[in-house]
Amino acid sequence: MMEKLLARFLAPSHLLAYDGTTDPTEHILKFENAALLHRYVMLSVGSVRSFVEFSSLFKHQFAYSKKYRKSTIILFGINLEEKETLRAYVQRFNTVILEVPTAHHEVLVSAFTQGLREGPLFKSLPKKPAANFFDVLARAKKYINLENT
Repeated sequence: MMEKLLARFLAPSHLLAYDGTTDPTEHILKFENAALLHRYVMLSVGSVRSFVEFSSLFKHQFAYSKKYRKSTIILFGINLEEKETLRAYVQRFNTVILEVPTAHHEVLVSAFTQGLREGPLFKSLPKKPAANFFDVLARAKKYINLENT
């Protein structure tokens, strides 16, 4: 069915060419969803009797595309890699935080600290515990600046 649909489908302008910076599966799903939505738009008059029916069918058809909130557990899987700079680790950690908007500062501090390797920042944190995650980031920035000199 998808092959027939794609033969007549012109991708919407908001679906840009894949640039390699996002999840390729998500990109394909966006394209596929646009094609399937095109199919729904082309339904014959009267085949769907109401918007409620249409939205129900639509949600059922695309249930696999729904994004679910990620758990704070994923934060504890982020570790500073052997050759990775502290700057890169902080950036990577902060990117994942965006996917877990409900994470509390205590969890962020704990996960970030657990992911560090033995080093100056790691050794400094137990000596003067961070008040919150912003404090950890401020201290990390000082060590990042030292890395760059």
